[in-house]
Amino acid sequence: MKSNSIKFFFIWPVLLAALAGCATPGHKFITINALHVPPSEGSVSGHIGIAPFQDRRHGVDKGYIGYRILLDNTRETYFVRKMNLARALTDVFTAYYTDKGFTVSMTEPWALNPDTVKKASDGFDMIFTGIINKFECRAQKKGPATAMTLDIDLTFFLGIPGRNILKTIPASLTLERTELIFTPEKLDRFINTSLAEIIQKALNQ
Repeated sequence: MKSNSIKFFFIWPVLLAALAGCATPGHKFITINALHVPPSEGSVSGHIGIAPFQDRRHGVDKGYIGYRILLDNTRETYFVRKMNLARALTDVFTAYYTDKGFTVSMTEPWALNPDTVKKASDGFDMIFTGIINKFECRAQKKGPATAMTLDIDLTFFLGIPGRNILKTIPASLTLERTELIFTPEKLDRFINTSLAEIIQKALNQ
């Protein structure tokens, strides 16, 4: 009986450590992509110009996407790889429209109002860009589990020069999730799946 108690004493901390995942303070990095977006149905064509996204968040680094508070109140801080969320989202939508069948080219930023659509879209069938209003995952470790809240608030702008129309498309969501064993890879999937949901709802109406 005594022998069994000793074995349990040593095994229990090891089990807790495994459940805790990789809980160390410091900077961690996430890859944002559009791999979770389903392929387009039917064929489309055209030439779309995509201007770089604008990051209008205040008081945060341009690569920042969230944090996790650990049990000892230290913090993991999460950033997008290459430290530029606006660039990452521009790349996501470049890949998205390419996969849908469009010829995609980068274009210069343009004034976001209908009067500028025709001039800004010279040579394009459509022009597209977006603004980052909010993009943050707040997480806290509670025992072995981690509770996460993800807030994404974007505004898309789609210009159609043939009709001199500028569509303003707000897209936002707030999602909560609890992971028993948290890893950066799970946060990666959580963010990308949520971003794919935004794309589907906002741009496939």
